[in-house]
Amino acid sequence: MERTLLFLLPALQEVLDENFRQIKYSLFPPLSLLTLAGMTPVRYRILVRDEHVESAEMDDAVDLVAMTVYVSSAERCYELADLYRARGAKVVLGGIHPTTLPFEAAQHADAVCIGPAETVWGQILRDFENGTLQQFYRGRCEGSAALVPPARRDLMNPRAYLVPQTLVTSRGCPHSCSFCYKSSFWGERYYEPRPTAAIERELASFLGRFVFILDDNFLAGRRHAREVFRRLRNGGLLWQAAGSLDVGQQPDYLAEAYDAGCRSLFIGFESLSPDNMRDAAKPINAAANYAEAIRRIHDAGIMVNASFVFGFDGDAPDVFDRTVEFAVANKIETATFHILTPFPGTAAFVRLHAEGRILHRIWSLYDTRHCVFRPRRMTPVQLEEGYWRAYEEFYRYGSILQRAVKLPGGVTAALKRLAYNIGWKKTDRLWATVIRCGLLPAVRPIFEAILARATASRHAATPADQELVVQHPAMDRKV
Repeated sequence: MERTLLFLLPALQEVLDENFRQIKYSLFPPLSLLTLAGMTPVRYRILVRDEHVESAEMDDAVDLVAMTVYVSSAERCYELADLYRARGAKVVLGGIHPTTLPFEAAQHADAVCIGPAETVWGQILRDFENGTLQQFYRGRCEGSAALVPPARRDLMNPRAYLVPQTLVTSRGCPHSCSFCYKSSFWGERYYEPRPTAAIERELASFLGRFVFILDDNFLAGRRHAREVFRRLRNGGLLWQAAGSLDVGQQPDYLAEAYDAGCRSLFIGFESLSPDNMRDAAKPINAAANYAEAIRRIHDAGIMVNASFVFGFDGDAPDVFDRTVEFAVANKIETATFHILTPFPGTAAFVRLHAEGRILHRIWSLYDTRHCVFRPRRMTPVQLEEGYWRAYEEFYRYGSILQRAVKLPGGVTAALKRLAYNIGWKKTDRLWATVIRCGLLPAVRPIFEAILARATASRHAATPADQELVVQHPAMDRKV
């Protein structure tokens, strides 16, 4: 008997907000669900729904629903889980939030997967078929990367995403920042990467040339990254990924990354204060020269997407203006700003809870856009207002112009940076129309043409410079 299995990504709270930017969640499909779909036997009829781009409430009869749950999507997830269970479906919940708070999630599920699902997915399906689903399954972090199959990209909505090609090559991160959700899921380790042969096979299946590498810290494992560089270079692919500030100390490594197709790096600068970074257990930042790291990354021809966090104990109301001034003066191409958010399971949550500073547990507001704790040197209102002001100031047209000029690459690179910033932050209504009309596939070559220019004059313009660079959503998609 054929059973219908629905893989579902519930929407983050931001989707219900009047300031929702639809393009941010139309960048790429839910890779974790498509990966599990690749591990599912052919005897299942598989459906995939991403509520950020399509309805999650289906009329089809569904036997099993599997959802991946972020912190700020938990409340919506529970609503959908209750809905499908009332219709007679079994529900399995996994991801960051159920791993951290499994007993809470179990109130709305028939089974909860703690940790990565790849090592237990087959057992979950067998137990479902036999009517013996357990309340909890615990996936192993060790060895899970080797089990990752090619994602079932054929199941995604082909007209819903700007960059449909995403890739995970490794898991975990060698750093253990006190506020990072990563440690609550993967622990304080960088795990063995996927076999490079499997990565090569997946890359060979890509139809386009633009790839998001979604590793928490792709450049952390030098030997592994260099092996992947070779595969990316051989495929003529362009890509962006996340790295930490130590890459700014190694110009040769950055040059290798550029030659392999890297065009943008998402880097957690977090705070300009070394004391804040030491308190947050990120000594690599405390010892870094931010301006020098940015210069070296730019000299390599790579754009910087910087992440900054407001609300550390050392932050006073002047932190917003100082941070924006630094980012503009150092010509950071794009930046994401965040309010310090003590996610459950992190050291930051444990400390702030012990100090009685957690304001509530309304998970939909744990989205790095709302203040959910009492800051030490400002009020919650000051923190939220400063956060929004930082975004407004950084993405003013004057700021965009100032950040685009007088960098390696000359006029061509400056026009590229202007187009990138304006397209990313100033055309939300246009993007909404494009997405609503299903025109993203038609927009891809236009977007490519705008951005297909070298970013450093020392690199000759070659076919490898026909690039697409878009905002890396690592933090935005994982809360």
